[in-house]
Parts: sequence; C-alpha cells; structure tokens
Amino acid sequence: MMRLLFVFFLFCSFFMKAQNTDGNVETTVFDKVAQRAFGEGQIVLHQPASLQHLMQGYVSSNEANPRIEGFRIQLYSGTGAKARQEAQEVKTKMLSSFPDVSVSVEYNAPFWRVRTGSFRHKHEALPLLKRIKPGFPNSYIVRDAAIKLSELQ
Repeated sequence: MMRLLFVFFLFCSFFMKAQNTDGNVETTVFDKVAQRAFGEGQIVLHQPASLQHLMQGYVSSNEANPRIEGFRIQLYSGTGAKARQEAQEVKTKMLSSFPDVSVSVEYNAPFWRVRTGSFRHKHEALPLLKRIKPGFPNSYIVRDAAIKLSELQ
C-alpha cells in the first residue's frame, strides 16, 4: 500500500502543473483532469481539499530542491588532521588521470570524501569503476541521495 501511495505521489509530482490552451496560466493536475474537451468523457474527483494542498507542497518541495537518489564512485574517505590535504591530493590525481570526469571533494563532519561520477543506476557506474580501479584500488560505488538532475551522466 505504501509503494502504491509513493508511486501515486511520484506520478503526480511530474504532472502537477499543466498549461491551459492559452499557454499563460498554469493549473494543477487536478484542474487538468477536471477539464474536458469535445468528445471526451468527464472525470470527477472526490477528495479532501487537504490532499490537493499536500500535493502542491510536495511539488513545491521538489521544485525547490530538484535532487534524486543515485550512485557515485567513492575514491577516498578519511578523518583527521591531514584528511583534507589527502582528499585534495586524490582529487588532483584523479583529474590528471581522467580529465573528462568530474570529481568533487565533500566534507560531512568528520569525514572528507572524494567522489566522482553521477549515475541514476548502479550498473551505469560499473564501466567507470573498472576504468579507475587500477589507479584507485580502494574505490567503490556508493549510494548518494542528493544528485542534481543536471549532473547525471
């Protein structure tokens, strides 16, 4: 039941806004479903007004922070006094070996991490992992909950 509800919210988040025929006024998915063109049937939605409010909040939240869960390759993770310097060295080594791949250094107390790539699915990260494994034998694929859509490869 929870999966069905999640799929419903996900579906509605993609189609929550639509344009009227004049192209200027944006409407919600509820308004779009209630509209009817010549030769089409009529759909009547019976729901509490709070559901529409919740859906609009969900859409606004996704528009404000358009990130999805995906995968990256972690090259380094360390703590301590020299961890920042070591992370920068790993980043430099990666960029010199693979200049076509984006690399980021992240600090999430107390860890410094160096990650590369942005992939929607784990199997998409495997070819890059195989390419970099000889130079970075301790690298591995990690799940990342905050990948921008524009970063996906």
